[in-house]
Amino acid sequence: MSKTLILASAVLAIGAAAPAAAVTNLIKNGSFELGALGTGGFTNYTLLNTPDGVPAQDQAASIIGYNNTNSYPTGAYGESVTPDNTPSGSPDAVGNQAAYFVGDFSVNESINQLTYLTPGNYRMGFSYYLTANGLANVGNSSLQATIIGVEVASTMITGASTAQTWLYASGVAQITLAGHYRTSFVFNSNQFPSKDVVIDRVFAVATNDPATVVIPPTPALVPEPTTWALLIAGFAMTGVSLRRRKSVAA
Repeated sequence: MSKTLILASAVLAIGAAAPAAAVTNLIKNGSFELGALGTGGFTNYTLLNTPDGVPAQDQAASIIGYNNTNSYPTGAYGESVTPDNTPSGSPDAVGNQAAYFVGDFSVNESINQLTYLTPGNYRMGFSYYLTANGLANVGNSSLQATIIGVEVASTMITGASTAQTWLYASGVAQITLAGHYRTSFVFNSNQFPSKDVVIDRVFAVATNDPATVVIPPTPALVPEPTTWALLIAGFAMTGVSLRRRKSVAA
C-alpha cells in the first residue's frame, strides 16, 4: 500500500471517529429539574396569567414528581405519572420532575423566558402526557409553544386524545434578526372541568430543517453582557468625574 493511500486512510479514520457537535437546548431548565416540587418550582421561568385559586378549581401550574401518588400541587391528584419516554427533539435527559397544567379556567397561562436567538431555523417543542383522571373531564384544553406569541407547535387535548402515554409536538421557526425572544409554553382551558396535561423536556434547538413559520424581527430590547459592561464602565467614569469636580470646587 502506498504512503499516500495510508495517509488518506488515517485521515478518514480520524474524521469518522470525531464526535458530532452537541445539540444545545436554548430553553434553560427544559426538564424542570432545578426547582422544588410545587407551584414555586419554575426556576428560570416567568409565569404569566397564573390562576389564583378562585374559584378553587382555578389552580396554577406546578412541578410534580414522577412515579408518586401525591395530590396537587406535588402530584397529579393521586395518579402516578411515568417518566417521559418520547423520542422528541430535546437533547435533555429525562429527570425526576415535570410541569403540570391543571387550571380549569386558564386563559393564556404560560411559563416563559427570554431566549437569545441568532438568525437561522429553530425546532421548538415539548413532550406531553394526559392523565386518565384529567382526560375524563368534559372540557377540552390546548398547549402551545410560541415565540413572541407566534405559534410554533401545539396540541389540542380532546376526548379523542390518548391517556397515560407520552407524546410530543414540535415545529420549526425561522429567526431573521438576532436578539432575545420571549419563548413560551401556553395552556388554555375552556370549560369546567377541563382536561389537564403534564409536560416535560420543553426545548428550542438550532436545526437545518425547513421552517414552517417566520418570526417577526421584533426581539425584546435586552442589552447584551458586553453592552452591560460598557454601561457600567460609563457609570463608573461618570462617578469618578463628578467626584473630581467636587474636589476641585472644595
